[in-house]
Amino acid sequence: MKDYYEILGVPRGASEDEIKKAFRKLAHQYHPDKAGGDEKKFKEVNEAYQVLSDKQKKAQYDRFGRTFDNAGGGGFQGAGGPFAGFDFGGFSADQFGFDNLDDILGSFFGGGTRRSQARQRGNDIQVLLGITLKEAFFGVKKDISFRTFVVCSKCTGSGYDKNAGTKKCESCHGTGQIKEQRSSFIGNFVQVRECDKCFGTGQAPNKICPECGGAGRVMGTKNITVDIKPGVFPGQVIKIAGQGEAGLRGKNPGDLYIKINVAPDKVFKLEGDNLVVVKNISFSDILRGKDIEIESISGKKISVEIPPRHEINEDIIVKGEGMHRSAGVFGKLGRGDLIVKLHLKTPKKLSGKTRQIAEDLAKELEKDE
Repeated sequence: MKDYYEILGVPRGASEDEIKKAFRKLAHQYHPDKAGGDEKKFKEVNEAYQVLSDKQKKAQYDRFGRTFDNAGGGGFQGAGGPFAGFDFGGFSADQFGFDNLDDILGSFFGGGTRRSQARQRGNDIQVLLGITLKEAFFGVKKDISFRTFVVCSKCTGSGYDKNAGTKKCESCHGTGQIKEQRSSFIGNFVQVRECDKCFGTGQAPNKICPECGGAGRVMGTKNITVDIKPGVFPGQVIKIAGQGEAGLRGKNPGDLYIKINVAPDKVFKLEGDNLVVVKNISFSDILRGKDIEIESISGKKISVEIPPRHEINEDIIVKGEGMHRSAGVFGKLGRGDLIVKLHLKTPKKLSGKTRQIAEDLAKELEKDE
């Protein structure tokens, strides 16, 4: 039996990154198109990586020494398979996290169930995208790139050389399906699974693609442009359908989920859909009733009046000058507010004349109070 860890030259406790690095190195070394390449070893390396890079397949392999989607052969191993001697008394599907019988059989045997079909779909990918507060306000287009499985350019995802053509599959006689009788703890049944020789097409390739080893996908870099709409908020997740990992042999790709991270701004602080700004003012500004000029996040100049008998620690609210409310995320439409916090700056040093004026002013203010 093949030892996938030994093929890749990594220990059983290897991380995802270690497995990925080992695969890249060996795939480059044994690639059939290179001088000294070895197609057989290239296929072995690719097969090992297809299992160890898939969390579900890897878990099955680590536990049972193989997977149950025909990646490592067919059927149970030995009499009773890996479940020989297992007591299934009182068994129920929900005890093991399955929804129904189809999920149970799919987990144990793989092949023709909905679960096995779903496994051939590409995995979903999540990417963290950092933007500025102003980009969140105005909206922005961002170019992002990430490493994932992409469609093989040599075979365009089919997994075989189209120029070499195909022939009627001898394993399934052109039906694309294999029927097998199985014995299980619930009795005998006939399982219909996808043919692993022709991948359910009924036509077997004459020549497997040397670039991807029949997987229809290779590790590569994906570049896309993301259109961020105005009003996006921190932690928001944007879904882009079909832009995730490429599926096996032309199956549907996964989806891309982009999580937005809004960087702190030097001027404005984000509080929900409101913006907070601190404005320095002097004591003379207050006495003269001077209006405060503030530039909003949109670049608009706003003149703010300090109301009579205003307490310095009391915020001034400018309605509708905050962030866009994206499609009513916070239960409302329009924009949030701009909250102005006043910060009183006192003079560093007073002259004798200024000090006398201040004392006279204090007396006048006491009378007013």
